[in-house]
Amino acid sequence: MMVLFVFALVTILASGMISRQSLFIKKASNSLIQSQAYEYALGAEQVARQTLFVDWEEDKKEKEYIDTLKEDWGASAVGFPVDYGVIEGQIDDLQGKLNINSLINSNGTKDQVVINRFVNLFIVLEINDLKIEKIIDWIDENNEVDGAEGAEDGDYLIKDKPYRTGNQPFASISELMLIDGMTPEYYALLLPHVSALPVGVKSINVNTCTKEIYRSLAKGKILTDDEGQAIIDYRVDTPFKTLDEFKVLPEYAGLELEGRFSVNSEYFSVSSKVTLSDRVSRLVSVLHRDASDGTISLLARDQGQKYIITKDMLVVE
Repeated sequence: MMVLFVFALVTILASGMISRQSLFIKKASNSLIQSQAYEYALGAEQVARQTLFVDWEEDKKEKEYIDTLKEDWGASAVGFPVDYGVIEGQIDDLQGKLNINSLINSNGTKDQVVINRFVNLFIVLEINDLKIEKIIDWIDENNEVDGAEGAEDGDYLIKDKPYRTGNQPFASISELMLIDGMTPEYYALLLPHVSALPVGVKSINVNTCTKEIYRSLAKGKILTDDEGQAIIDYRVDTPFKTLDEFKVLPEYAGLELEGRFSVNSEYFSVSSKVTLSDRVSRLVSVLHRDASDGTISLLARDQGQKYIITKDMLVVE
């Protein structure tokens, strides 16, 4: 009996050890796969850096600095097959969007031209219950409510989960979800058209912006959906090489186009999604390309975003 008891005890202990060892091996395997996937994502970021620099060199050679969605970096997402998985990546032009931080100038004053653009965009997107004053109050350094529609600390500290206003530029566009009056539906509507770049970045790349932004650019008038689409259709075959070509479009005849515009860009986002052994790692990097020498600088990385690959996929064998 004693022998049988000892044998049973040893069997139980061995079974427990094997089970724990299998768990440890699984954890180590998961950690290694996740680390490898992240390194692949960093590799995709490096490919994007090189792509953007080559694009700048080609523009320099041709003495024509323009950025359009028909170029290699903007046309589609790219997929790279790897062992046990695939790397997906895409580059997006952040200056084809309205920079939410440009609502406030570097000296703390409000930029009325940018405010007008956002007000028009809200109308185009039918965002009726969110006021631009609340976003301005989130960015400005003071704690004074901007008119009757603004919101400062007093409006946020009384919430069920209280918090304070940022009182500084947005570090991430996701901060919009903290604004009083923002809803998931409004956020989804705004996301394709807004960015969070340094305060001084105010120009819109007229070769890459959305139809909704085209409709929002004129002072005192909103273009129709058909007029916005007509500009999109025109630039597909005839990208704007100069701002004069853009400003003489018939859709803007008799209208005033205020503020800054450009035909090229300096700020880009690189989205990388790596699927490896049924596990997914995501990375969104914000890059700045210096207009004078093409130098690429990293501004931010974010691993918390989903649904980052939005363009049609081109698979590279």
